[in-house]
Amino acid sequence: MSPPPPSPASSPPAGLGPRACLAVLTVAAVVRLVLALGTDVYSDTAYYWQWARHLAWGYYDHPPMVAWLIAVLGVHATALVCGAGTVAAVWGLARDVYGSREVAWRAAALWSVVPAGVVAGVWATPDSPLLLFWTLGLWALWRERWVWAGLACGLALLSKYPAVLLGLAFLLAAARARRLPWGAWLTGALALLCFVPVVLWNARHEWVGFLFQLHHGLSGARGGWASLGQYLAGQLALGGPVLFPLALVYAVRGPREQFLLRMAAVVPLLFFGYAAARTQGEANWPAAAYVAACVGVAGMRPVWQRAVAVSSLAVVLVVGSHVFFPVVRLEKDRVLSRTRGWTVLSELATPEKLFPGLDARNVAAIYAPEYQLASQVAYYAGGVTDTAPPARFSQYDLWPQVPLSPGQEVLWVMEEGGPGPPEELTDRFTAMSDAVPLVSELGDRRLHKFWVWRLWGVKH
Repeated sequence: MSPPPPSPASSPPAGLGPRACLAVLTVAAVVRLVLALGTDVYSDTAYYWQWARHLAWGYYDHPPMVAWLIAVLGVHATALVCGAGTVAAVWGLARDVYGSREVAWRAAALWSVVPAGVVAGVWATPDSPLLLFWTLGLWALWRERWVWAGLACGLALLSKYPAVLLGLAFLLAAARARRLPWGAWLTGALALLCFVPVVLWNARHEWVGFLFQLHHGLSGARGGWASLGQYLAGQLALGGPVLFPLALVYAVRGPREQFLLRMAAVVPLLFFGYAAARTQGEANWPAAAYVAACVGVAGMRPVWQRAVAVSSLAVVLVVGSHVFFPVVRLEKDRVLSRTRGWTVLSELATPEKLFPGLDARNVAAIYAPEYQLASQVAYYAGGVTDTAPPARFSQYDLWPQVPLSPGQEVLWVMEEGGPGPPEELTDRFTAMSDAVPLVSELGDRRLHKFWVWRLWGVKH
């Protein structure tokens, strides 16, 4: 499975020099720190922060690793530590693949500016630990360190369900080599042992996590050519306009002895490409594919290394600059809406300023029509939050409902354009206020406009 150290004749050509690699790594580190400390908590990250306040072996959307890490390290450190660890693991993997520290620095520099890796290294999501443990697992499999591989792959499975694709890549490489070492069975056993608690959690909750992912990833109603086109465009953005096509070239024409890495690059891309033809997915789903792709490109001609580094860094700098200095106006600016303007929700910590006469001690909960918004309110305003229709089913529905006693009241908050308080809430109260706005701005640009209602007079 793993080749012997390469001979001088098979060593890769010279590429990015040490100074260039150091410059790329430095710029990438600075960009990550600035984005992590200079933006608001990412909309989905606040949701995972809520999980960290209710630690368990599983959650409706994903396995528990990101919640565990946030509980221990905090929101920012989780992403930054996982991101830095992944860069280091890519260095180690490339060093062992090529037997060269110089190539290892190239691979680490290339990975440090892959947009998907930057996102996971700035804002804590399940991708943050997945990329770290995927890389460690791939490294251990390459070296045939079966115990370490089992532990790393098990932790990857505890991070995100698609980690199973690394096992598929390994089996394809074993089938090609017509060799399945006995140690690989130990790897599989250890990985499954780590994952058993997640299976048991799903069994106790009617398999909600598995069923959600199967439906969300493979059986939606908005697939077809349009969805596949969006997937490909997403890979050019998050994978990189040069790295994405080179990942496919590497998978088809890469060195024979790197077949395991080639499969680790192409399996996620093909699997999620197939999924995109069936349902509308997310561009970040195959992010792990670019780990092996960067190792592969580090052994290619210098022109391709420079092209990947420059194009990926350009995407990161342009998008990162837009977060702080948005010159271009977009009708649906998802970058700004997900990373800026949420701190205005801290005003809900003192609701008596919005609704004179209200006693904040009587506010039992703040409801929202999306789980992301409910989580952002909890992060910035504190207190108890929950969701109500038209919110899609989420982890909030697995937690106990908020009990309401006589004399208590609630708030309903929504983004502009959304529905007012649903009947599920209004039918439980005798009185409701008019809506009060909360507006966040960046310069002359409005980022968010929230509307807040007060409901009181609990019906017996």
